[in-house]
Amino acid sequence: MTYWFMELFQIGRSALRLRDFLRPGRYLIGTVLASLMIGAALEGVGISLLVPLLSLLLGGENSSSSRPLQWLQYWLPGHGVSYYIVAFCLFIFLVVALKNSVIYVSQVFAARLKKRVSINLRDALFQHLHRAELGVFERTPGGEIASLFLTDTVRSSGAIDSILVLCQRGTIGVFYLVAMVVISLPLTIVSIFLAGVIGASIAFLYRKLASRGTQLSELNRQMSARLAESFSGVRVIRTSNSETRESMRFHEFNETQASIEEASARDTGLLAPIAETIAVLGAMVIVGFAYLFLVKPGYMPTSHLLAFGFVLLRLLPLLNQVYSLQGNILYMGGGIREVERWMKSLDRFPKTHGEIRFEGLDDAVRFRNVSFTYPNGKTALENIDLDIPAGKTVALVGASGSGKSTISTLLLRLREPTSGHILVDGVDYWTFSPESWHRAIGVVEQDCFLFHDTIARNIAYGCAGATQEDIELAVRTAHLDDLVESLPEGLDTVVGERGIMLSGGQRQRLAIARAIVRNPQILILDEATSALDSVSEFKVQSAIDEAMRGRTVLVIAHRLSTIRSADQLVVLSDGRVVERGTWAELEQVNGFFSEFVSAPNVPAEMT
Repeated sequence: MTYWFMELFQIGRSALRLRDFLRPGRYLIGTVLASLMIGAALEGVGISLLVPLLSLLLGGENSSSSRPLQWLQYWLPGHGVSYYIVAFCLFIFLVVALKNSVIYVSQVFAARLKKRVSINLRDALFQHLHRAELGVFERTPGGEIASLFLTDTVRSSGAIDSILVLCQRGTIGVFYLVAMVVISLPLTIVSIFLAGVIGASIAFLYRKLASRGTQLSELNRQMSARLAESFSGVRVIRTSNSETRESMRFHEFNETQASIEEASARDTGLLAPIAETIAVLGAMVIVGFAYLFLVKPGYMPTSHLLAFGFVLLRLLPLLNQVYSLQGNILYMGGGIREVERWMKSLDRFPKTHGEIRFEGLDDAVRFRNVSFTYPNGKTALENIDLDIPAGKTVALVGASGSGKSTISTLLLRLREPTSGHILVDGVDYWTFSPESWHRAIGVVEQDCFLFHDTIARNIAYGCAGATQEDIELAVRTAHLDDLVESLPEGLDTVVGERGIMLSGGQRQRLAIARAIVRNPQILILDEATSALDSVSEFKVQSAIDEAMRGRTVLVIAHRLSTIRSADQLVVLSDGRVVERGTWAELEQVNGFFSEFVSAPNVPAEMT
C-alpha cells in the first residue's frame, strides 16, 4: 500500500514541477478547481439536509417539537409539517440541480484545460528541443522524439486531468465523511477502516498498473524509433530483401504493446468490481450491526441510521471512482515522468546570445585558441588560431576527422567552443542576435537537407522577405533554371522527402540557391561537391563560383579541384593547424599538404 501511495506522490511532484510550462493554462486550473470545490460543497449541503428531512418524514405531524421543524417554523412561520416537507424536498432538488450545473461547467473547463495542457507541453518541448545542443539529436532516434510529442504529452494531460478530478472526488468524500461523523462517530471509524481494507486489497493492482505504464512508455519510444528507422531505410531494406525480417520485428513490438494494454485493461477493470464487492459487503455489515446494537436499544434514532446508510451508499461509488482514478494516474503517470525527464535534460541550453545586430563583416573572423571536445570526450579541435579576412576565400584541407566541419559548426553557432574565442571584427560572435547573425551566413553542405515542399519554398526557407524575383535570380545564379524549366509545375514542383525526387547535383544546386537568396556576406561550403560525379560537379562548381563572388568564403573540401583558387589554404591534422599558405606556397613545402595531394586515393584530375 505504501508503494502506490509513494508512486502517486512522485507523480504529483512531477506534475507540480511542470507548472512553469503550463502558465497560459493556469487560469483554467483555478477555474476547474474552484468549480469542482463548489460542486463538492453543494453536494455536502444536499447531504446535510437529508437528516432533517428524514426526521420530518418519520415523525410526520407528531414531530412538531423537532429541531428542523422549529427552524423552518422560525423562517417560514404559519405552515404545517407537510408544507415544510415539500419545502425541504424542493430545496434539496434546487441544491442538486445547481450542483450538477456547476459540475457540468467544471467538465467543460476541464476539457479545455486538458487541451491547453497538451498544447503547452508540446510547445514547451518543441522550443526546448530547438534550443538544445546538437548532441541531443545525435544520441536520440527521431522516432523517440516523435513518441514524446504524440504519446507522452497526451498521457501527461490525461494524468493531470485525473489528478484534478481526484481532488474533486476527494473533496466530496471529505464532505461525506464530515456528515458521517456528525451522524455517528463510531460508525464513521468503522467505515474508514473498511476503506483501508479496500485499498490494501487492490494495492497489488496499483503496483501492476504503475509498472505497465512505465513499460508502455518505453515500448512506445522503441516502436516509434523502429518505425521511423524502418521507413527511412526502406531502400536498404528492399535491396537486402529484409521486408520479412522487419515485419517480424514490428509484429513483436506490436504484440508486446497490445499485450501490455490488454493486461492493463484487465487490471483496471478489476479495480471497481473488487472495491465495490468489498465495500457493499462491509456496508451491509455496518448497517446490520448498527441496527441491532444501536437502533434497537435506542442509542441511535432510526432517521440517523437511514441517513448514515444513504451517505454510505453515496460514498461507495465515489470510493470506486477514487480508486479507479488512482489506478489511471499510476498508469498514465509514466508520461508525466518522461516529459519531466526530457525537460530536465534540455535545461542546459547553448551559450546565451546577445541582441546586438550584426551589420556586416569589415575586417575578419578570427579564431583564437579555440578548442572543442565532444560530449563523448573526443577532442575535435585543439588551440586553433585561424583568420578569415573579409572578402577573401579560406579553404580548410585535411583528412576525415581532422576538424574541418567542426570549425564550420562552431562558426554557425550550432555548438560553442569548449575554450577560446571567435571574434568578428574584434567582438565575440555570441553577442550578435541569432536572426542577424544567421541571416548573414549562407551554408551549403554535402548532405543538404530539403523539406517535403516545393522548390520555391525550399529556396526561400528561412528568408521570409524573399520575393519571386529574388527566388528566380537565385535559381539562375545556381544554374538550376534548366531543371525548373523542364518541370511541368516549375518552381511549384514538390521535391519529396529530403529531396528524393531530385538527383544529387540538383539537390546541391538547390541548396546553393537557398544560400544565395539570403544574399549572405559569409558563405560556408562544406564538402559541397565531394559526393558528385564529374558532370554534376562541373555544374555545381559553376554555381559555386557564381555564389562566391564578392563574399567572404570558408571552403571545406576533400576534392582539391575546388580549392585551387582560394586566397589561403589551412591544413588541419588531428584538430590542429599544421600548415597554411597559398596553393603554390604549400606545394613547395614538403609537408602535410604535399602528402595529401600526392596520396594514392586522390584522383589525378583533382590535383
